[in-house]
Amino acid sequence: MSSRKSFTVEPPQDALDWAASGMPGEAEPEAALPRFDRNEHRAQMLDLKALANRLAKLPQGLRRTLPLDEELQGELDRLAAAAQLPHRRRLVMRVKLLLGAVDLVRLNAVLDGDTDAAALERVLQHWRTRILAGDDAVLQAFIDSFPAADRQALRTAAREARREGPVAARASSRLHKLLRDAASAPPESSG
Repeated sequence: MSSRKSFTVEPPQDALDWAASGMPGEAEPEAALPRFDRNEHRAQMLDLKALANRLAKLPQGLRRTLPLDEELQGELDRLAAAAQLPHRRRLVMRVKLLLGAVDLVRLNAVLDGDTDAAALERVLQHWRTRILAGDDAVLQAFIDSFPAADRQALRTAAREARREGPVAARASSRLHKLLRDAASAPPESSG
């Protein structure tokens, strides 16, 4: 009868340590990168495509006021002129690529009318309403805020704007222009 010897081979201790830690000589594994989410990427690309088409539909003069570089402005001009030509898809893809480098939060704010000029117009509308409903104290408060204002012209325009008819409408527009001119005048230096 033959006797069979049974023996087990134990792996060396280094191999056990290696299996536990990952790779030999490597420290702790780094944090895993977040997984690429195709649905999120697709939604972003659809948003960029919609924005590209929205920008292309704007009049060229309005597009020129947006915070976009010249290369993107030129591509938007070509996209607007492409109408439904076969190469429009390629132009949309190029505009999407260029829009990826733009500050989209700022661009959307400008498109939604949240600019410094729009904020100033809201302030001036508020002042015009206050001046028309108020008295000389309100007019003086505006002049204190904007010293370049022409007191007499503002007082005359406000008095005429409080009337009725077409004269009042023209005077109200003139009052708004006077307010805008006063607000946009450079501050006087005292020295």
